[in-house]
Amino acid sequence: MSASAMHPAATPEAPQGDWIVACLCAQWCGICRGWHEAFRELARESAALLPGARWLWVDVESQADALGDFEPENFPVLAVQQGARLLYCAALPQQAGNWRRMVQSLGALDEPQARRWAEPLRDLGLDLRRLRDEAQQA
Repeated sequence: MSASAMHPAATPEAPQGDWIVACLCAQWCGICRGWHEAFRELARESAALLPGARWLWVDVESQADALGDFEPENFPVLAVQQGARLLYCAALPQQAGNWRRMVQSLGALDEPQARRWAEPLRDLGLDLRRLRDEAQQA
């Protein structure tokens, strides 16, 4: 599959804005620590899925202020945002193929689809643009 097929060009029907793909984790979580390197590798391999996307490794405890009231029930959490619109936020098994397919699917949404995906997540109040990448600190 070509990169253009995985990520459609911006059109009036396609959602606009910068992409952020974040792994929300906890430093104390052994599963998260074990997933860290695989997540960084996924970020390197998946640049074509969402060109220019920021991939963030986020410790929810060290960035609690930026997360506001959001507290994951389980780890690790994949969170994907486009511009101001949070499209996905849920715990996912630490399997690169699952995460890659989800990111690819979200990148292919058109505007009406993106609105439908984002609607149930509005009340989370989560804005990934406030987060910083902690990859070098982990």
